[in-house]
Amino acid sequence: MVPSLIMLHLYDKIPNESVVLVKDKLKKLDKVGLAKVVISLPLLKLHNIQIVFWVGSVILGIFGVGRFMIGDRIIGAFKVSLLLISYVLLMVSAVFTHLSGLTIVASSLLIAGYIGLLGVAIWWGLDMFLIIPKTKRANLNKILHLFHL
Repeated sequence: MVPSLIMLHLYDKIPNESVVLVKDKLKKLDKVGLAKVVISLPLLKLHNIQIVFWVGSVILGIFGVGRFMIGDRIIGAFKVSLLLISYVLLMVSAVFTHLSGLTIVASSLLIAGYIGLLGVAIWWGLDMFLIIPKTKRANLNKILHLFHL
């Protein structure tokens, strides 16, 4: 009975293909182990899928916020760095446009800046599809860690 109630809480927070795995692990626990899971579950701070998707990916995803929210700090930092570098390239190209004799450099920087922005925009769009499965996997890893304690 208790494993089924726990699964009602976890069902939408983990990947669908892992529901059976978690349910089997819960069923194998004795009463003390099950009590530890019930007590520890609120302390896990599982990611809210809707918040990560809408706020972290759709609204602020161009800055890599969704990646930071689920713990992918390196990828989030790389994404925001690429965005900032692209903007810097665009600003530097604007300065070089006004200097005589540097139109080739300004054009190259302008193209590189726009390619960087295009790359970040494509990455942002792809992340909207990838962030929900990654968030569910991050939640699953937290839950599976409970069984090894």
